[in-house]
Amino acid sequence: MTVAPEPADAPLREALRHVDEFFDGVFAPLDRWVPTLASALRRQSERGSLTGRHLAALAKPGAYEVLDTEGRPLYGAGFCASDELVGEGNPLAWWQGPDRALLASSTFGPGQAAIDLMRLEWYRVPEATGDRHVAGPFVDYLCSNEVTITSAVPLLVGGDFWGVVCADVLVSSLEEALLPVLDGHAGSTLVNANGRVVLSNDPDFETGDRYPGADPDDGLGALERSEGAVRVLSSQRYPFSLVVAA
Repeated sequence: MTVAPEPADAPLREALRHVDEFFDGVFAPLDRWVPTLASALRRQSERGSLTGRHLAALAKPGAYEVLDTEGRPLYGAGFCASDELVGEGNPLAWWQGPDRALLASSTFGPGQAAIDLMRLEWYRVPEATGDRHVAGPFVDYLCSNEVTITSAVPLLVGGDFWGVVCADVLVSSLEEALLPVLDGHAGSTLVNANGRVVLSNDPDFETGDRYPGADPDDGLGALERSEGAVRVLSSQRYPFSLVVAA
């Protein structure tokens, strides 16, 4: 019997599968949390206006369960509510770090330092699309002050957008988890949909660099159409591609 040869890109596809499985494991606890939190928020809203203090009390158990996820180095987790949902107080109930500290509400006070959460990618994209989203890499000045990837799932009640549940992974932790799967594939770089480097075993690239040939609007389109310069393998589930020097 003749055995068909393994496709040349099979090892790289296996590496990309590990990337998909990593983020599957990040989104799984978020997906489980959404219906539970939605029910709790709906019950509280029926009793009267929802405050930041209510939000923190309702979100804390689920956020802790997300942070307890085995096999995923999650740095932070929580819920960001829409303006319409929270009439007073902090709209972000967020716990992070080894001590699971609640993010200080002073972050959202008046003045130039105040942060418009609704303009941040991890909030505005799920709000606009109604679908989950992966944002980053970016320097998270709001929470960790570290280079971060945020995974977000919209929370809808009766078809209305009430906010997003999210989890953060520091890129340093992502490198520890995923760089080993690129061993044996020199010049391999994980790139997001905008052509920004997430992680790489190529010393010429750092997280956040624009990959050469990537376009802010077209992403990796030009690279995918190029012949022979690089190989591009894209995830079917997440906004990531593996780019390998030919």
